[in-house]
Amino acid sequence: MKIFLFLIMNGFYFFSYFHRVGIPGTIFNEIQMDFHLTANQVAGLGAIVFYIYGFLQFFIGPCLDYFGTNRIFVTGGFLLCVGSFLFSFAHSVFFLFFSRVLVGFGASVAYLGIVKKTDELFGRDFFSLMLGIALFLGYSGGLFATLPFERMVNFFGWRQTMLVLSVILLLIMIFTLFAFIKNHQFSYKKNTMSFIDIKQILLNRKMYPVIFSAAINFTVYFIFQSIIGKKLLQDTCGVTSKIAASFTLFMMVSTMLFVLFWGTVTHIAKTRKSLIVFLCLISMISCIMMLANFGIWKHPVIFLLCFFIFAIVGGSGPLTTTLIKEFNPSGVGTSVGFINGVCYIFVAISGNICGFIMDRFSSKAVITKEAVVYPVDAYVVIVGLCTFISFLAFLSSLRITEPETKVKTEIPEPF
Repeated sequence: MKIFLFLIMNGFYFFSYFHRVGIPGTIFNEIQMDFHLTANQVAGLGAIVFYIYGFLQFFIGPCLDYFGTNRIFVTGGFLLCVGSFLFSFAHSVFFLFFSRVLVGFGASVAYLGIVKKTDELFGRDFFSLMLGIALFLGYSGGLFATLPFERMVNFFGWRQTMLVLSVILLLIMIFTLFAFIKNHQFSYKKNTMSFIDIKQILLNRKMYPVIFSAAINFTVYFIFQSIIGKKLLQDTCGVTSKIAASFTLFMMVSTMLFVLFWGTVTHIAKTRKSLIVFLCLISMISCIMMLANFGIWKHPVIFLLCFFIFAIVGGSGPLTTTLIKEFNPSGVGTSVGFINGVCYIFVAISGNICGFIMDRFSSKAVITKEAVVYPVDAYVVIVGLCTFISFLAFLSSLRITEPETKVKTEIPEPF
């Protein structure tokens, strides 16, 4: 019964990650054309989820402790259901964005709820193993949000596809609810919500270079994985939607593999700083390669190589998060929520900036029946900005200091 409950709960995590990766990235053109939106408005559909998700990470942990993991988890799951249904039926811009607000609130519960429930179900001895399985299942939602989602949209339309996926999610949450009720899982012990751990984390200045570097690296990765990667390929290289989605599929698969790789390396490495410096350096190099590709080769394979490098960086969450935990051995849940929150707020801001930049070049865009094709110059500015902030992340990584003592910890979510 534990395995069944664990797997069905991870169905919620699957769809939580699907919404973060697939919308608007995979259906950017479809949404823009159907609702006659600007690029900034389309990007805002992703940004609004990331803002809500990011800010709530600071408070979800205490709420789970106070109200009970299962109650908050089920509530979040049904909120995601409502948001997903409303998104598929939305015919106005207001309801389109309102649906994403509900998605943001619902999705923000999934990961921390899975972490706490995994600990409750399997205990300390099997926590790392089962959390690793949970991460794989969650990231498979991001994997589905690339080429498989694009193919379904191509055959059935985005509204019909989202409706089917919403029904599946609803069934998963109904099964989860009945499983909780059957096993008397809704009892909880009230506790006072304390923000002492948050205060201690905020006062720990040694973490700042790690958080800043990690947030920028994750932001640059997510810009191309979820926000504009697919559209960049279509607009600048003229590839089909299917091929562009296969590139982001490859990127997601690579990220999943590197999550396992960096988790192992982090466990055996004697130093963390040099690894983070290396990641910041290759992220900056990848941005420079993309800039060169715009001006010299304009070849999709070069972009594919850059996407692979970004996947190396994007899968490094176990490294940076473990380092954060070593700086804060007593506030594990709060510290993980803190770095997750900062990373997703950075991603949200980047989504708004990308949309703003693309809109500045709208006068040079070519409007077809299927899409608004933005000029290469728009993407050059975005990648140039990514290069600059990657350089700042590299400088920040040089200021990282190793913790005085290393604490053996389970590998947390790679964002």
